[in-house]
Amino acid sequence: MKRTNKESLIVSTRVRLARNIERVPFKCDVVDAYENIAETLKKNNSHYLSARIDQLSGKVAEALFEQHLISKELLSNKKNGMIVTRDNSEEKTRICVMLGEEDHIRIQVIKNGLDLMGAFDVAKKLSTDIEKEHKIAKHKEFGYLTSCPTNLGTGMRASVMMFLPALTLTRQLNPILRQLKANKITIRGVYGEGSESSGYMYQISNQACLTLNETEIIHKINTFVENLALREIELQQQLLANNGDEIINQVMRSLGILTHAHMVTSDEAVEHLAWLKLGSCLGIVRFKAGSLDDLFFVIQPATLVTQNERAEDYLTRDKIRAKKIAEVLRHSKM
Repeated sequence: MKRTNKESLIVSTRVRLARNIERVPFKCDVVDAYENIAETLKKNNSHYLSARIDQLSGKVAEALFEQHLISKELLSNKKNGMIVTRDNSEEKTRICVMLGEEDHIRIQVIKNGLDLMGAFDVAKKLSTDIEKEHKIAKHKEFGYLTSCPTNLGTGMRASVMMFLPALTLTRQLNPILRQLKANKITIRGVYGEGSESSGYMYQISNQACLTLNETEIIHKINTFVENLALREIELQQQLLANNGDEIINQVMRSLGILTHAHMVTSDEAVEHLAWLKLGSCLGIVRFKAGSLDDLFFVIQPATLVTQNERAEDYLTRDKIRAKKIAEVLRHSKM
């Protein structure tokens, strides 16, 4: 068996910058309030497009949420909510600017693996494009003014999505949670505040912006993620040493189900994919890098519907999901 590497535990990194238009209430209800912002972004960045939330089909909007590109708050803003995104996004970088969320502007850049500085560079460029043409609310002492006080300062949230099965199974996350709180870092479920962990996936992010600059925030998150990864690796090795037969059995059972099932629900699929990912970390099974991580999100209900028009009812979705997972696993197995 191989020793787990840090890279296999880090699914993606995201940088989000919150900005607000000067002298405009946070809860702005003007119908076309964000059209000019969208036009600025499209003018300064090739291959960008915009859409109003009320023009998106329900399933497309839900799929964007499942893929972490928009929030529940934006989904509920049918009056003037908008998104601006790149229509030919590189596979390893996803960009989505939310307009009309809790803040007027929330720039999001998501990258595979651990690359917070790379994500910040892309997000900062988009912020600069906006600030050149629009007056953004800023205070000489408090920095960028935001709807949530914890975002004051840089307006930046830097987050890393991590796979932490051993810490979860051994119930050793609670001491870490106390350490996180003391360092103004938070850990949340896959879909942010208030959501539960799914597939042992967690978001690690800064909790405050006011006293630190962007580089300091990124360094702080990177350092904590590195230490967390080392602890997870240590615990995975301990689990394998102490409960090797049980873990190998569960991994192979999950592989059998996902490669042969005729139907599988999204919850069941996530559970078995998590065991396969743990098995891949430990060298019990081998798959191409990133293939399992992608599956966690593309098999979600609304995403399946946008990819296949026949997937409107749950039984059809369960059959399509099972077939898709089996095909990906067969082609990515090493």
